[in-house]
Amino acid sequence: MTDLATRVAVARPTALRRAAPALLGYAAVRALGLVTLAVWSAARGKSAYTLLAARWDSLWYARVAGGGYGYEVRLPNGDVHSDLAFFPLLPWLERLLAAVSPLSYAGAGFVVSLLASLAAAWGIFAVVDHVYGRREEGAERGPGRAAAGDGRAAGVCAVLLWAVLPVGIVQSMAYSESLFTALAAWSLYCVLTGRWVTAGGLALLAGLTRPVGLAVAAAVWAAAVTSFVRSRSAAVKDGARQAAPASAVSGRAPSRLLIGV
Repeated sequence: MTDLATRVAVARPTALRRAAPALLGYAAVRALGLVTLAVWSAARGKSAYTLLAARWDSLWYARVAGGGYGYEVRLPNGDVHSDLAFFPLLPWLERLLAAVSPLSYAGAGFVVSLLASLAAAWGIFAVVDHVYGRREEGAERGPGRAAAGDGRAAGVCAVLLWAVLPVGIVQSMAYSESLFTALAAWSLYCVLTGRWVTAGGLALLAGLTRPVGLAVAAAVWAAAVTSFVRSRSAAVKDGARQAAPASAVSGRAPSRLLIGV
């Protein structure tokens, strides 16, 4: 734990600098997409901003932000569409931003989505860089030394791949996809780095964003159980009862892990 804490503390000042190529690449790809949409819309006499901030699901979120829940639409075939399908975190953020700025609820949703998409890109980079970056440590001491830098390169590739998805336009719309992806990615990163309380808090927020947030919570639970079982088994196997945390030896999970779960 001390080694982990030291590594995190050293890496923190350069985290943004390390992620900069991924974030710049992501911003460039999304900007190209928005320019293309603007040109396409202008050629057809449409508003690109309306398509991004005031169409389809964006209207439902803005309606929840402005008037709360309780609205539904009955289609000619008898189907009923309810605003209960749209989870509350994005409308809450839209309402908050609209209250402190001249933005409409739709405009606030657009801004939240843009900022969240950058946070999501950074989170995706952080996860991939962390996982593949472990190869760098071994590369410095072994024959695989030429592989050093794979973590950063893999992170950039993952972010660019996410940016160019055919449905990537929703990352720039007043939808909840970007917000959810940011929360899910950073929750996973916190799991990988042992920040259990933060991981659980972000999973909770993901659950307030989309129904699939349940999968993020399940991932935190599964990782927590796996981490505890492995640490306890290692302590018992190595006979290191005095060096290991008392909770791991006695069968009690650490308090921060329990709080996160």
